[in-house]
Amino acid sequence: MKKRNIIQLIVFLLSLGILSFVIVAGKKSIHNVCPYAVICFGMLKGNFFSLSLQVAALGIVLGLAFMLISMFWGRIFCGYICPLGTFQEGLYALFRKKGARQIPYFHERTFSKLKYWVLALTFILVIVGLSWIYTNFCPFYTLSRLPTLALGGLITLAIIIIGSIFLQRFWCRFLCPYAALLNLSQKLGELFGIPRRKIHRNLERCIDCGLCAKNCPMNLEILNDEYVDSLDCIHCRKCLDACPKPGTISQRRNS
Repeated sequence: MKKRNIIQLIVFLLSLGILSFVIVAGKKSIHNVCPYAVICFGMLKGNFFSLSLQVAALGIVLGLAFMLISMFWGRIFCGYICPLGTFQEGLYALFRKKGARQIPYFHERTFSKLKYWVLALTFILVIVGLSWIYTNFCPFYTLSRLPTLALGGLITLAIIIIGSIFLQRFWCRFLCPYAALLNLSQKLGELFGIPRRKIHRNLERCIDCGLCAKNCPMNLEILNDEYVDSLDCIHCRKCLDACPKPGTISQRRNS
């Protein structure tokens, strides 16, 4: 088992433990530790301006920390830490069919913009004091409120499960608002000239076999340039593992 998979398993089991505690306690929400609380911290109060450190202090700190980290290392939170990302990977691996193909890059780029609309909608709902609408569709919040389940949350979970069976990391690629927020954080880092870790392809060694792109769970256009500039890269290293020529693909910082 690779180091990344070990980290994913540990965090996933820890998340299950926290979730179980939240469900048993009955009075807390999973958003106490959810990094997306950096945006929706006002949801339990219904008011963006009524920040309660007792509600989601740790979640806010984690959210800001991972945003800062993304400026230097990209979306490693998604590739190593996020339990929902790990869950999606497991689902796809369980139901994966031989010969499965990625969707065309044109459609990938189009649908990947949806997560920014979800982020914008969430932000607006929090500002106007209607964050409970987003809460009812949040998969984490739904699970933390077992056995009381919101219909919207169940719909979201169903979409994630069905989508992840057919497309790798469906939620991460198209709908996750925190993924969109991390991408914006990376973009902010670029504006300040912060060199970010990126996937690098040695053009002299590369034989253009395409295995790196074929095995990318985020369906990135790895073969287009020397560096993978996409903000959606989660640094899972699957492109490195798939490459038949060791040393052709690596990770390095590039402005």
